[in-house]
Amino acid sequence: MTKLTAPLLKRTIVRSTIGGIAFGLVGVALPLTLFTGTDQLTTVIHDGAALGAGLLIAVVFAKILVFALCEATGFIGGPFLVMLFIGGTAGTAAHVLIPGLPEGLAFTAMFAALPGSLVAAPFSLILLGALTTQIGTLQIAPGAIAVLTAYLAVSGSGLLMALANRARKPAASGA
Repeated sequence: MTKLTAPLLKRTIVRSTIGGIAFGLVGVALPLTLFTGTDQLTTVIHDGAALGAGLLIAVVFAKILVFALCEATGFIGGPFLVMLFIGGTAGTAAHVLIPGLPEGLAFTAMFAALPGSLVAAPFSLILLGALTTQIGTLQIAPGAIAVLTAYLAVSGSGLLMALANRARKPAASGA
């Protein structure tokens, strides 16, 4: 998205206006993608089965797209709450797609694993998932495995360092 909005880098008003219009259009089509997702997550949890797997998956991809668009067009906000929403919605979608999968387990594992893949605090995210969702003791282990696997897969593969170095190169060449 940054490359897409690069021609508008000097025209901040036009860039943020285009970003706001696109964000608004997606928000009208899929209201669950609005804002950080903290309020919308309640709807996903309570009405996930009624919404259906297709809509939940569409919301996940739309939220990823909208967040990238907002970041590229100059909107202020951090990724952490957005990642929690995307992970929780993906977990609910997994439960809807695989009915034998317990919703609490699927939700908690994805809720904590998605940010756990990028944030270098896997044990804090395991604790966050366990305390936020109040899952039982036996369900903490699969959630912990999901967080640790996601963290090791992304950080152990060198992807985090590659992304960080990639982000530094344009900043260094522009100075």
